[in-house]
Amino acid sequence: MASVPNFQAVHSIIIFVFVIIIPFVSSSDSSIACASPSTQKFAKESDADALLMWKASLDSQSQSHLSSWNESSHCTWVGIGCNEASEITNLNLIGDLSRLASLNVSINQLSRRIPSEFGMLRSLIDIDLSINNLTGSIPTSIGNLENLIQHDLSMNNLTGSIPTSIGNLRNITTLYLHHNSLSGSIPQEVGMLRSLTDLALSTNNLSGSIPISIGNLRNLTTLYLHHNSLTGSIPQEVGMLRSLTDLALSTNNLSGSIPASIGNLRNLTTLYLHHNSLTGSIPQEVGMLRSLTDLALSTNNLSGSIPASIGYLRNLTTLYLHHNSLSGSIPQEVGMLRSLSDLALSTNNLSGSIPASIGYLRNLTTLYLHHNSLSGSIPQEVGMLRSLTDLELSTNNLTGSIPTSIGNLRNLTTLYLHHNSLSGSIPQEVGMLRSLTDLALSTNNLSGSIPASIGNLRNLTTLYLHHNSLSGSIPQEVGMLRSLTDLALSTNNLSGSIPASIGYLRNLTTLYLHHNSLSGSIPQEVGMLKSLTDLALSTNNLSGSIPASIGYLRNLTTLYLHHNSLSGSIPQEVGMLRSLTDLELSTNNLTGSIPTSIGNLRNLTTLYLHHNSLSGSIPQEVGMLRSLTDLALSTNNLSGSIPASIGNLRNLTTLYLHHNSLSGSIPQEVGMLRSLTDLELSMNNLTGSIPTSIGNLRNLTTLYLHHNSLSGSIPQEVGTLRSLTDLELSTNNLTGSIPTSIGNLRNLTTLYLFENSLSGSIPQEVGMLRSLTDIALSTNNLSGSIPASIGNLRNLTTLYVYKNTLSGSIPQEVGMLRSLTELDLSENNLTGSIPASIKKILENLTLIQLFENSLSGSIPQEVGMVRSLTTLELYMNNLTGSIPASIGNLRNLTTLYLYKNTLSGSIPQEVEMLRSLTELDLS
Repeated sequence: MASVPNFQAVHSIIIFVFVIIIPFVSSSDSSIACASPSTQKFAKESDADALLMWKASLDSQSQSHLSSWNESSHCTWVGIGCNEASEITNLNLIGDLSRLASLNVSINQLSRRIPSEFGMLRSLIDIDLSINNLTGSIPTSIGNLENLIQHDLSMNNLTGSIPTSIGNLRNITTLYLHHNSLSGSIPQEVGMLRSLTDLALSTNNLSGSIPISIGNLRNLTTLYLHHNSLTGSIPQEVGMLRSLTDLALSTNNLSGSIPASIGNLRNLTTLYLHHNSLTGSIPQEVGMLRSLTDLALSTNNLSGSIPASIGYLRNLTTLYLHHNSLSGSIPQEVGMLRSLSDLALSTNNLSGSIPASIGYLRNLTTLYLHHNSLSGSIPQEVGMLRSLTDLELSTNNLTGSIPTSIGNLRNLTTLYLHHNSLSGSIPQEVGMLRSLTDLALSTNNLSGSIPASIGNLRNLTTLYLHHNSLSGSIPQEVGMLRSLTDLALSTNNLSGSIPASIGYLRNLTTLYLHHNSLSGSIPQEVGMLKSLTDLALSTNNLSGSIPASIGYLRNLTTLYLHHNSLSGSIPQEVGMLRSLTDLELSTNNLTGSIPTSIGNLRNLTTLYLHHNSLSGSIPQEVGMLRSLTDLALSTNNLSGSIPASIGNLRNLTTLYLHHNSLSGSIPQEVGMLRSLTDLELSMNNLTGSIPTSIGNLRNLTTLYLHHNSLSGSIPQEVGTLRSLTDLELSTNNLTGSIPTSIGNLRNLTTLYLFENSLSGSIPQEVGMLRSLTDIALSTNNLSGSIPASIGNLRNLTTLYVYKNTLSGSIPQEVGMLRSLTELDLSENNLTGSIPASIKKILENLTLIQLFENSLSGSIPQEVGMVRSLTTLELYMNNLTGSIPASIGNLRNLTTLYLYKNTLSGSIPQEVEMLRSLTELDLS
């Protein structure tokens, strides 16, 4: 006979149970006092009714202890205490729960810990505390309930590990601990539960390996361990669970191969091993699981081929092998799986053709073969799959035409054939797929016209035909696709005009017609597409003006009309597109001024209006576009000054205003654009000095101010632009010396200061620019010698310092510039001989221009080693000696000028070997 629990233990259990049975008991006295009489009466009756319901759930022996609990006044019941208002305030059943056999308090809102005293209810055979908010760990005392048959603690917030004492529950048949936050490993003691039929530990934080003792559970029919963090391999002992019907080990970190012993599980109907890190091949023994209906091995690292034995699984309805590294061909035996409804082999390395036997799968609803290396044509037999709703063959190497039999698939909702090498035309039969919602034939080699029958697809929401070689016009029937949300016909050879019927597509969100040969004007009806977010008509032959109706597209975020022949002005209505983030109207024939309404586009990030014929000034309102990151107004006829309001564009990274007629000075406010990486103001009429505030642009990589009328000196602050790679200040009126701070620009690759009035010497600090590939200081008033530090510029390919007043000799260090291809030191006052070290840089040189200096000595023999040389100009110097015979080796030489020197001797015969020579003067 079971012992009677002590008062304190049962008191804990009573409170635990009572909180659920009488949820109103926790109300404070003050809240009860404030309640109306009718509310108080309802509370009393509800408490009593709850207790009567609980009594009814007990076994007959337990109910006999509560015989006084009937329709009489609840305050007279055994164990019940009431206050003056007849409200239940106490529940005292000490000693009366010792024979409690069943406790079901599921689907309450209990948020307590399970008391350890539960272990004293030794008569319990069924506990159901599921679907609550229980916290804390499972008490070890649970192992005392040796009569327990069913134990359900699922769907709570339990933490901690599964107690090893659970191994004492030798009579238990169902153990449900799923959907908690249990951690630690599955205890070996689980293997002692030999009566167990159902074990569910899924959706926890369990780790460690699956214990091999699990093989002792010979009566087990369901084993659910999915959605944990289990590691290690699947133990061979799983194959001893011959009663098993459902095995779910998915979504763990299991590794190793699938054990061959799995073939012993002849009663298995579902096998879920997906979302692990399993490796090796699929064992042939899988073919012995003749009762299997669902097989999911997807999202692992499985390799090898799909075993032909899979054809024996005649009851299989779902086969998921996707997201692995399976190779080889799809076995013909797949066609024997006549019950199959879902087949997913996608995202593998499968090759070969799609087997014709697939046509036998008459119950198939989904066929996913995408993202493989399948080749050959799509078999006509696909047209026999009349139950098919989803067909995905995309991203393979399929060739041939789309079979006309595809028109038989009247239940098809998605057809994805994109990213293949399919050719031929789109069959008219596609128009028979009236259930179709998604059609993607993009990125193939399809040709011919878009069939008019496409207008029958009234349920179509996405139509992707882009990146093909389709020709002809866009059929008017497209306008019948009233459910369409996404239409992409871009990157084809489509011609003709955009049909006005497109205005009927009121649900359209994206319209991509770019990269075609469409002509005519943009139809006004485009303004009826009020759901449109993306409109791309760029890179066509569209003409006419931008329709004012475009202003109705209030949801538009991207508007791409660039690379057309659009004319007229930019309509003021563009300013109504307040959701716009990207506006690209570049490379057209647009005229007129930039509308001030553009300042309303507060979400705009890119504004590209370059390569047009826009005139007038840049409106101050541009400064209101505070989200702008990229602004390109270059190659227009814009005039006036750069507005100071441009300094408000704090997110700007690129500012392209080059090739205009802008005048005035560069505003100091440019220095406020601290995110700027590219600043191009070249080819304008800008005057004044370079503002010192430019030194604030620490992220700047390119600074192009060339071809203006800038004056003053180069500010020392340029040296703070340490990210700079390209500095072009050429063709201005700059004066003063080259600042020594330029040596800080260690990432600089191009330095163009030519065609100014710079004076002073070339600073030694130039030699610190070790990334430099191109330096042009020509056509200035520079004096002094060429610094020896120039030899540090090992990546230099061009060195232009001509047309200055440099003096001294050519430094020997020039011979260290091994990457040099062009050397022009002409029109200076250089003296001394051509250094012998020049022979070290002869390999890549194509041009040597040293003319109009005062160089002396002989032409070094080593010049003949410069096999890539095309131009050699040494004229108007004081060179002496003979012309070296080695000059005959310069087989690529086109220009040779040695005149006005003091050369002696005869012209060497070898000159006749210069077959590429077009210009020669040795006078």
